[in-house]
Amino acid sequence: MAARKSGAKPRADEVGDEVQADDGLSAVVVNNWTEDKHHLLRKYLELQAKARINWLGPGSKGATYIDLFCGTGRSRVIGRTSFIDGSPVLAWKASQDDGAPFTKLYIADINERARVACEKRLRALGAPVEAVEGTAVEAAKKVVEKLDPYGLHFAFLDPFNLESLELEIIRTLASLRRMDILVHLSAMDIRRNAERYLSGTSDRFEKCAPGWAKVAKRNGTREEIFLGLLEHWKRQVDGIGMETSSGFHSMRNGQNQVIYWLLLLYRNDLAARFWNIVLKHKPNETRGLFD
Repeated sequence: MAARKSGAKPRADEVGDEVQADDGLSAVVVNNWTEDKHHLLRKYLELQAKARINWLGPGSKGATYIDLFCGTGRSRVIGRTSFIDGSPVLAWKASQDDGAPFTKLYIADINERARVACEKRLRALGAPVEAVEGTAVEAAKKVVEKLDPYGLHFAFLDPFNLESLELEIIRTLASLRRMDILVHLSAMDIRRNAERYLSGTSDRFEKCAPGWAKVAKRNGTREEIFLGLLEHWKRQVDGIGMETSSGFHSMRNGQNQVIYWLLLLYRNDLAARFWNIVLKHKPNETRGLFD
């Protein structure tokens, strides 16, 4: 690495940078809307605890938390000096606070350094965690083999981009009857790359929504293109046997552009009722896909 010129200002942190956290382990710089996602995750887990408690205790089948894009387990919001918990750490702490601790947490991340740091943080908290190696697709298959088919399972899928959200991940997790999945869909990723995909210069969405280009409106507006992808994705999820929540949480930036959507995939109507209650806590930001 070339030496920095004398007097040169250090580069400002950027989203995705790896930094050392206040506990000495690796952390990552994230956007400020990460806290927004985590707030919704926390509220859902709080409500789910009312059902989860029925799967705990002697003779019960257990309740698990699955995070296949776990990251480091600790983050720093860009522009700040303080750190926040990552989703697996937040989920474990929330389950304890709510009196219905998960009986097992399964974490995975293609980034080994991140996965190791997350596992260390969870073990330091006494969490019953198991780290799984491999891509998210590979990890999903390994995790499902370990799960009790009669247990209660919840997965949080929070990839950095839509390309990583392969449909095969959802298909694998959905093989368990009692599986709810909270999914982060990157609207910015679609906005930046949908036209290139349609023009045939990119296939980055093919594994997320196989065959989408064949049914998308090639001459429509950008919003129509976006909606075409999402509607096609939803039909494929429905075909897997999961319901897609009618309510979406839409997060917008300062230019009023949708950054991401958060939605729930479920089979049990109780999960849908929990999610609708969560959305009511964010009335000013919870709208349709592009409303």
